[in-house]
Order: sequence, then structure tokens, then C-alpha cells
Amino acid sequence: MAELVHERVIELKAPDGTVYDRALVYAEPNGRTTWAGFVEFVPSKGTRAVRTGHETTQSNIEGVAYWGTGLENVYLEGALSRALRRTAAPQAPGASTGAPPAFESAAGVVHLRLETIDPSAPLRLMKTRTLVPGQRRWIKEGGGIVYERMVQAPSAGRSGAYDFVAQFGSENAAALMANTLWNDLHGLGARLLVEGREVTLTNAAIKDALLAARLA
Repeated sequence: MAELVHERVIELKAPDGTVYDRALVYAEPNGRTTWAGFVEFVPSKGTRAVRTGHETTQSNIEGVAYWGTGLENVYLEGALSRALRRTAAPQAPGASTGAPPAFESAAGVVHLRLETIDPSAPLRLMKTRTLVPGQRRWIKEGGGIVYERMVQAPSAGRSGAYDFVAQFGSENAAALMANTLWNDLHGLGARLLVEGREVTLTNAAIKDALLAARLA
């Protein structure tokens, strides 16, 4: 299964006038010892995303994430052209596409924001000692959380704000993610926002918010 490792806001226009406002970088196992990365472009209107074939091969998933953080706009322009050509080209029966044919990416991507005065809270959430954009925490059932950025640093009397992306592919995976978020955040006085809406820090409320955001 491909895993989301990086996301960024873009503004690229295709020849048909379609504007793409998000670029998602995914990694997937490529044999036993390497990981391949590809880019998916999500339009600002509509749901039909386009994606490239494999654009890089790295020794681990963290390498694909690091590669994704370094992509410049000129590269993304070329990648979008390749993705559009690839989408338009007919595929022979049984031909390899360079990315999983049954992968439903955009439907399982939800944006989270954590607001807290405790600078250790995002570290606890990511199970790490440092935060690096594109960093990913694995969760059971193929789900995961990707750290995007610190929007606002915590200071005296003011909460810090941190953006994350959650990825999950099923209701059961959403339940496991909700349990993880609750375990790591309850009792810290933190606020959790799912797609901009504050969510009560209970398992059921977080799960419902994740599923509702995924289907929106």
C-alpha cells in the first residue's frame, strides 16, 4: 500500500485550464529493500486527481519523504505534465502503471491541527524527539500521521499550532487512529481540529470527525 509522506500547497494550471492546488507525495515498497515515490496532483475543483509513475527510488520511506520536501516548482510543473500524459495514455491490459491501480489516496487524507501550550505534545503525538516536515508516524491498518509544519510557536500565554495530515483507508483504521489521538492527547489541555473544526477529545468524537472529513 502506498503511504502519504509529504503534502504541499501549489498553484499549477493544466493546458485544459484545470487548476491543481495540492501535490501529494506517496511512497510504496519497491521490492524487498527499496521504496519508490510518486506525486499525485489534486485539483482545486472536482475530485479527479492525476499522478505520475515512479519518480524516485530510495532505500527507505524516510528517503522518499526527504526527496518530497526538496521538490521545486519547476520540477512539479514537469511532473504534472508527466501525470497528465500518463492519465491520457491508454494502458494495455495487465500493463504496470508504476503506482498501485486500486489506491484511493485523496479520499483518505484528512487535515489536522493541534493547538497546545505544551511543546512536547506534538513530539508525543509523532513519537519522536524532533519534528521534521514530511515526518511520518505509522499506525496499524495502513494508516499514518504526517507532520507538515509548525504554524505558530508556543509562547507565554499563547498556544502553539501544528499542522498534520492523517491518512487511513477504512472505518476500522479511522477507529484505530482516533484511539491513538485520544491516548496521546487527552489530559494535556490541547485542542484538536479536524479540517478546521474543533473536536471533543473522545474516541467516538474523533472517529466520527475523521470519517465525516474523509467523505466531505
